[in-house]
Amino acid sequence: MTGMYPPFTGNADLNHGELDTNLKTFASILRDERGYSTSYIGKWHLDGKEKPGWGSPNGRDFGFDDNKFRYNRGHWKYFEEIKDRVQEYDVNAEDQFIGRKKEHFATDFLMDRGIEFIEKAVVNDRPFALVLSIPDPHNPNDNRDYFRNMFYDMDFKVPDSGRNNLKYDPAPPRFSVLNKDDNPPEDIDEIIADYEKNTFANHMQQYVGMVKCIDFNIVSCHHPTLHCWHESGKMLDKLKSLGVEDDTVIVFTSDHGDMLMEHGRMNKGQPYEASAGIPFVVKYPDRVPKGKIIETPYTSVDFAPTILNLMGITEFPSGVNFQGIDASKELTSTELLSSNISQIRFSFETGKNPSWAMAIMNGYKLVIQKYGTPWLFDLNRDPEEMSNYADSAWHKDIYIELREALITVLKEYEMPLINVVDYVYLDPPSCIDSRDVMPVGNGKTLFCEDIGVTLPITRCESQGKIRNHCPRSCNVCTCEDSPGKVWVNSAAGTCDSLKSHCNNKQIRMFCPSTCEVC
Repeated sequence: MTGMYPPFTGNADLNHGELDTNLKTFASILRDERGYSTSYIGKWHLDGKEKPGWGSPNGRDFGFDDNKFRYNRGHWKYFEEIKDRVQEYDVNAEDQFIGRKKEHFATDFLMDRGIEFIEKAVVNDRPFALVLSIPDPHNPNDNRDYFRNMFYDMDFKVPDSGRNNLKYDPAPPRFSVLNKDDNPPEDIDEIIADYEKNTFANHMQQYVGMVKCIDFNIVSCHHPTLHCWHESGKMLDKLKSLGVEDDTVIVFTSDHGDMLMEHGRMNKGQPYEASAGIPFVVKYPDRVPKGKIIETPYTSVDFAPTILNLMGITEFPSGVNFQGIDASKELTSTELLSSNISQIRFSFETGKNPSWAMAIMNGYKLVIQKYGTPWLFDLNRDPEEMSNYADSAWHKDIYIELREALITVLKEYEMPLINVVDYVYLDPPSCIDSRDVMPVGNGKTLFCEDIGVTLPITRCESQGKIRNHCPRSCNVCTCEDSPGKVWVNSAAGTCDSLKSHCNNKQIRMFCPSTCEVC
């Protein structure tokens, strides 16, 4: 909306927060500077705790004139316009919509209101800007009848990344918050089999059904075998019939993805691709080449400057200071495959208890976290994001470049992670135990913390693979400081500057010589 990172938008970085009314959105610029007719339809979630919060309370329109069908929050499945107001319903009320569900189911209802807004603008010969915010796919996972049963015969399995991370083979990063005490690794196959049968299958059938409902509302379907010819005449068909298809910018995107049991997690809030790697699909026949693929990383703050520049608006009113960058030149270039291998963008968790921040470049992602060592993902070698390349000599230059970029912006963008902890590893300690299941080869599921408890420490002496896996627990670490950096309070430091912080366990582990612990 604003082209600003969440910490600069009031308290909108909190769930149920409010967007600062002094900020200008891209819609404000289109309306006030270019005379666009503007509307926001669907879920908003930027007006605090109001629920459902229809319209624009207290003049909070943020550049959107038509907000009758904008609601703040809530997980509603049916809507109905009653005289001059909108009534919301949860899924338990669906029986009162028998015979008219496809007119009132949330996705269908909101899409139809969006089409009505566009028709009105075109009839009045007005340029228009519409944000159509469809709440699905979202829990409660349910659909109207047609899509509820569409995938009932499909079998869905927990992804391998979920099974392996739940087994701690390999262990997930700490930001993933998988507790092996809750789901013992030795029981995972049985737990997953029960979950797939009793929960996951139905969850996924409804999830993809909700996605299909969105598809059918955007694109017409004339396919008797799929019984969907009655879904024709939706968004893209309407733009074509109104004669504005070629000079209308259409963007399909999202605020986040869903883990869907990748890495053993559901929902959002993770730096993994399943959660953070959202689509940004643009259709603009007049300027964007058909079939174009952009591999350069961008983030949500880049939306506002990109969409405005794509529409020919290159000068902005005073008070507009985008932190995002403009991607329009890359979108409109003649290259069908485009990649700026040196561009670095940033993403981070917000809210009251953030646990990670990330720098992204050319298929590499460096994630620093609240409790734990950094992770460097290499999507080119490891698209499933199972391996940590932070210690890889082949990745050293990439690691340093991303680390230094993160250090530069941690304070500049007020990343919440550094406000909730005083110490964050920017490099891995030189000597640290692996969190993976131990390679003991006797059928038992053991970890480094089991040494001296259920596994005799003498095994360290007799088995080199255990010493290499658990150097700290085996007491074989050398008394040498780690050569990298740690974020301490408000700056990055090395061991030679951290003597006064040796009362902290993380610093003692990172700087054993400086802290005289060995």
